[in-house]
Amino acid sequence: MAESNNKMSKDVSSVSEDTDEKTTDISRYFNNAPRTIFDDIVAPNEQNYFNTVSDSEDNVSRFNSLLNCTTNDLFSVDTLLDNDRMSDTLLDNDHMIQSNLHRDAWIPSERTRKILRSIATSTVGTTFLERDNLTMPGLALQGDMPDLIKTAVSHFLGEDEEMQRNVLTASDVTQDERGLRKLIQTGCYRAAINLSGRLISIYAQGYGKINQSSKHTPHSLYLWYTRLSLLAKLKQNELLEKESKPFGDLDKPDMYFTFYPELYGTKPGSMASFAFRLLLAEVPYYYGKPKEALDKLHKVLSVVNEILSNLQAGLMREANDTKVTNTEQKKDAIKLWSRRKSRVLISIINCAVGMKNYILAVDILEELSKSHDWTTEQLQIFRSSIGRIYLFLGDVSTAETLLNNRIIQTTTTTVRELVDRGLIAVAKNSFQEAFNYFQTASTMDPSNVMLLNNMAVCLLYTGQLKAAVHLYENAVARNPMKSLQEPILLNMCTSYELHTNHCKQTKLHLLRQLNKYKGDAIDIQCLKLGM
Repeated sequence: MAESNNKMSKDVSSVSEDTDEKTTDISRYFNNAPRTIFDDIVAPNEQNYFNTVSDSEDNVSRFNSLLNCTTNDLFSVDTLLDNDRMSDTLLDNDHMIQSNLHRDAWIPSERTRKILRSIATSTVGTTFLERDNLTMPGLALQGDMPDLIKTAVSHFLGEDEEMQRNVLTASDVTQDERGLRKLIQTGCYRAAINLSGRLISIYAQGYGKINQSSKHTPHSLYLWYTRLSLLAKLKQNELLEKESKPFGDLDKPDMYFTFYPELYGTKPGSMASFAFRLLLAEVPYYYGKPKEALDKLHKVLSVVNEILSNLQAGLMREANDTKVTNTEQKKDAIKLWSRRKSRVLISIINCAVGMKNYILAVDILEELSKSHDWTTEQLQIFRSSIGRIYLFLGDVSTAETLLNNRIIQTTTTTVRELVDRGLIAVAKNSFQEAFNYFQTASTMDPSNVMLLNNMAVCLLYTGQLKAAVHLYENAVARNPMKSLQEPILLNMCTSYELHTNHCKQTKLHLLRQLNKYKGDAIDIQCLKLGM
């Protein structure tokens, strides 16, 4: 539906991680089928699907979600901030080295700093640490994750149909990070998790190795970052909690280059990427502890602010560091860490929205909008996002003022503006008007299946169930690769159930489509087949 609430794609977005090739932010491979603000505004309990809410009642805040998704992120990581990777584009070798130092920078705790200082001043191989000063991760899953679509096809449609399935497995690709990226690109996230487990096991961090000491490298941490990102994407929250816990906040001494002088000499900085650090701060949110995630994110923000303050004072990273003598280098470093600060703030906003702390989300959004020289289009994104949060609050009047106040004065109306107007109409229970806005937006962006989803739900609310079903089916027929997404499928199956009690065959047809076109990432429960 509309631009997403679970990750408002190509709207308010943050910075991609500025790292070398091996720690590239894998989130760009994820083809999200996000839950939207529209879902939270309009979708009541299924049994009250066509009830009309009186004007005197709260038209927004008491609605429940039809899509039954667990995440509520308002923003994604795509376009708001520029996506340049300065460390990859610098030509001067010395400048490249210095930029990498800024990229890898992190300020350890005082306890960790003392241990690292001791290692740096001791003979190599003579320092031995207690276990509680070591990071000791391991796999919590024995064996491979199954392809649930293949299992469902075998159960409901038989072996002949199962033989038609042609998707990559962990054994079908090169056994390295190239194979990992290939699996992610093709939507085979479970297979990618399986391959990540094989690769992590090479570092003596496989199944049963939690709390057993092992060595770390930037590559092993990249593999863990990828695996935990995939577990979060697939909502494997119990496994995510178990496997992420040993990393803590990545502040143990063995997370820094200085811990391994025989390999990295006196190289400073963190072996773990900033993206990994941010992911681990967000992880508690995924398994139902948003307050803990908020605390961790603020801790990350505090360090980022300290690094920025030191850079602005002309220092490398910390208050006692050497001076930055190269003006261009200082400018690049401040730019990098300013983007990272914005990325943390956006994560905090997402967490606040998930906690329904909309006031905090608005406050940070307003602060963020003033923190850079944003373009007028980017400022419009902020205004639109703040307006949609006010829709969450049920303050339709304020939302309407914000969403209708155009910063960019042009003769043409954008897709975003049409969606905003549609959301306002939804909040006012004017579903036919909302449908018209979404339909116009869809003609401008015909590949956006979320707009079609919005239109279909509007049809449901105006009593046009059959038309809604046809809209869904036509979307899948035109572009099955893009339209076969969990929220779309769940809405389709819900519509089938409202339409007739004999809908199993239509659901099985969707299963055949999944078997033919999709990888292993989709949760088969969205088809509501009751295995």
